[in-house]
This record gives sequence, C-alpha cells and structure tokens, in this order.
Amino acid sequence: MKRTRIKLQPTPAQRKRDALVRAGIAPSRFGRRKPAQPHRDRKREAARGERKHGKDWE
Repeated sequence: MKRTRIKLQPTPAQRKRDALVRAGIAPSRFGRRKPAQPHRDRKREAARGERKHGKDWE
C-alpha cells in the first residue's frame, strides 16, 4: 500500500508573518502604532529665541 503525504498550506496570516520576519521586522512590533510625536509650539519657541538671543534673532 502506498502512503499519501498531506501537504498543508500556510494560512495567509502565517505567510504574512513569515514575510515580515524575512524583511527584518520583529514579531513583537506587529500591529503596533508608531509613537506620537510631541506637539511643538513654534510661536512659543520663536519668542524664547528672541528672549535668549535678542530682537534680531531668526
């Protein structure tokens, strides 16, 4: 009697995970959002620059 071998196909999620790992992205980073950048108040920074460096600053 000849044995048949069943070949399992990876699920789409497994294929995506393997592709990301091959691309060098760590599995612990999957599905995380990028951290938000702090808000910069440019008007306040300009006023501080004027106080630090004098009125002709820019």
